[in-house]
Amino acid sequence: MRRQLVPLIARTAIAAATLFAAGAAEARIFYITQSGPDAWTVMDAEGIERTPGSPVRKAWAVRVQRNILSGNPPQPGYVRTLTEYDCEAQRTRWREFSAFSRAGGLLVSKVNPQPEWGPASEASDTYAAYRVVCEGVGGGSVVSADSVAKVVISLMGSWDKPPEPFAPIAPPPTPAAKAANTPAKPAVAKPASGKPAPKR
Repeated sequence: MRRQLVPLIARTAIAAATLFAAGAAEARIFYITQSGPDAWTVMDAEGIERTPGSPVRKAWAVRVQRNILSGNPPQPGYVRTLTEYDCEAQRTRWREFSAFSRAGGLLVSKVNPQPEWGPASEASDTYAAYRVVCEGVGGGSVVSADSVAKVVISLMGSWDKPPEPFAPIAPPPTPAAKAANTPAKPAVAKPASGKPAPKR
């Protein structure tokens, strides 16, 4: 599985670098970490909210999923979650989340009525996000883009099937080629007088 994921990260980084080259002047750094066999978490390195004198920080994370509805065929989508990170106690708690279809349609949205702290190492994706927020370590791939939306679109596009190749189109034949391929008409023998020769 790991061998399959590494090329996907590389393809994603190359695609993102190509796609976002035009907006490099306003580019931001985004971390992409694996959060499942068919899911990736995207975090904005500059989007971490800090409170002076407090070890607690807030940050949004976007989890891109190959199948947001668990149906068949798979329908990519993404979940945007606001989480608090206690960098001293190494714990986290989510505050709210919204799930979206690939086209951006809202599927569900929820605010946590009783947010409770849990260990940052409780899940691999939670711990990866904790390390980004509290330690500044990405642990995955780093891309430069002018918006998180473009990173999400690029990731979802990496799951698309390659387009079917077009049938080759032969160029129209040239007049010389047409003449060479046209069979010659049979000649009729004529006497010197110009009249047809008598049949024997």
